[in-house]
Amino acid sequence: MYIPSFSSRELPLMLQAMTTVAANPQALTLREQQFLQVLSDLHRGRKNNQIVSSPVAPSQIAQLIVEPSQRKWLVQMAIVMTLVEGKHTIHRLPQQLKNLKALAIAFSVKEPGLRVLYEVARGYKLLVQMDVIGHVMGQLVRDSYQEEGIIGLINLVQPTLFKTGGKDINLAWRFRKLGLLPEGTLGRIFWEYFTKQCIIFPGELGGIPERFVYHDFSHILSGYNTEPIGEILVGAFQAGYTRKDGFMFLLFSILHFHWAIKITPQADACEGLFDIPLVMQALQRGLACKVDLSDHWNFWEVVDMPLEEVRELYGIPPLCPSSVTAATSGIIR
Repeated sequence: MYIPSFSSRELPLMLQAMTTVAANPQALTLREQQFLQVLSDLHRGRKNNQIVSSPVAPSQIAQLIVEPSQRKWLVQMAIVMTLVEGKHTIHRLPQQLKNLKALAIAFSVKEPGLRVLYEVARGYKLLVQMDVIGHVMGQLVRDSYQEEGIIGLINLVQPTLFKTGGKDINLAWRFRKLGLLPEGTLGRIFWEYFTKQCIIFPGELGGIPERFVYHDFSHILSGYNTEPIGEILVGAFQAGYTRKDGFMFLLFSILHFHWAIKITPQADACEGLFDIPLVMQALQRGLACKVDLSDHWNFWEVVDMPLEEVRELYGIPPLCPSSVTAATSGIIR
């Protein structure tokens, strides 16, 4: 993802545009106000800025916010705005979606997340799952086919959907030998992470595809554990560092861990876990990462380095004290 900058003149307009898609634009909830304040802080706006919620036409805002990156970001954050309150506001979602579409049309933004939101509003949970997974997994599937042909697809699909496949003994031993690295290195911590949770290594029968381990490395590099609250934070972290279609990771995480819409069979769906400041901080930390871990990242080059050195190399900011919660306890150092 990419966070564009907004001038002191543009930022109030951006925040005002957000209010048009609130559950009730004339009476913002505390969580909606908090989300707007976090966005203002993210863009270095004034603390406790008075958010103007008076009616404003999207076309008016479009005349002043003209950069495509600004417009795309605004629409994406407006989608998040519709979701901050949780699933108990689903009855308001059709009207919010109508306002969102007006905003997207005025800004000439085509955002796949709008279609997902439409499916959520209609209760099409299977379509939501297929749509989100299609975006999150699409590039990995395409890369597998282009680089390895049909064998690549088989190696990707079998372990993922059927818990079969693997049987690459050389690859399996390469991962197992990470346990021989010195303590504190990225590879040793990865080995401990898999071993303590009884996760099957890539190459072993039923092991996850090697292309998927970037998610597990994301837990280690970000410091977020594998509890549900840690998963929504690592999803935001991934959204930040993913250069192409990263927003879908954020949407995935909010729907699965805040709206309890099951997207992946690998984790139980939960409700009410969208801690706005923590999730947005996780997004910022991912944005600061210099490497897109999801795009052909060669982790073997850095597994023998101390974890803190890898974090520094990649520009990943440390966790601030307010983030040291249940999401960061346990496996990650």
